Amino acid sequence: MADKDILQEFREYFAQRRKSTITLNGKQVKAYDIRTITPGQFRMLIACGNDSRNNQIRVTKSGIVYLSEDIVGAEQLDDVALCFETFSAHNGYVGVKAAEDDRHVIPLYYALKRNWTEGCSHAYIDSF
Repeated sequence: MADKDILQEFREYFAQRRKSTITLNGKQVKAYDIRTITPGQFRMLIACGNDSRNNQIRVTKSGIVYLSEDIVGAEQLDDVALCFETFSAHNGYVGVKAAEDDRHVIPLYYALKRNWTEGCSHAYIDSF
């Protein structure tokens, strides 16, 4: 199967799963409950990211995990319980290729779950 076929298959799969969203600054973004998010769902979150923009994984105080685009770093943190370091644009941290990379996705997933479970002892996660 050609790379374009694989990318198209991913896009179709993710398009079917776009029901799990929240509205953030007028945009619909993919979101999951931190208590029930699976590695596959986390992979989808990463895949839906736009690598031409800065992104940041954030978790609200109520436990909603989402990928914030352009609102990153120390911006708009009132309802944020924890967040990862900013994924700078054009570095391959988000998007379909990034979602396929287990060396990237799996450590992020476990750091996310561990930090939430431990009571968000580190509100800013920059090592995982």
